[in-house]
Amino acid sequence: MSCFANPEDRRTFEPRVLVVLLLLAAASACHQADPARAAAERFLDLHYVEIDLPRARDQASGLARAKIEEEMRLTDGQEPPESWSKPSVHYRFIEQQPGDPAERRGFVYEATITIEGGTQFQRRVLLTVREQDGVWRVSNFQESD
Repeated sequence: MSCFANPEDRRTFEPRVLVVLLLLAAASACHQADPARAAAERFLDLHYVEIDLPRARDQASGLARAKIEEEMRLTDGQEPPESWSKPSVHYRFIEQQPGDPAERRGFVYEATITIEGGTQFQRRVLLTVREQDGVWRVSNFQESD
């Protein structure tokens, strides 16, 4: 029994579509399987991409939290100029630093920042994450050229 009234109405499923879907599922599964790296990337999104300091602070502890609080103190009460547009930030994973995976982990990313007018620059960002009470949080971060 055919589900199609007209055999010509059958739609073929492109093998390329299946390959793309499988690759996306695999990439998603790898990212979700590592809660430490997921915490690092959540922090990157909040601090660098969205520039949401209060939410980034919630994902931080120790020195990282103190750095975020200092950034908040320095920018408190300052409104960006009307002509200001938020920079576009994209990052990519570079490497995981050696260390005790059960205690703390380090991740290096390359951030590409594009500001108004199309000027781009890159920064390397090292994030250190620690597990506290079953939750991974960024405990330190530093940037370099």
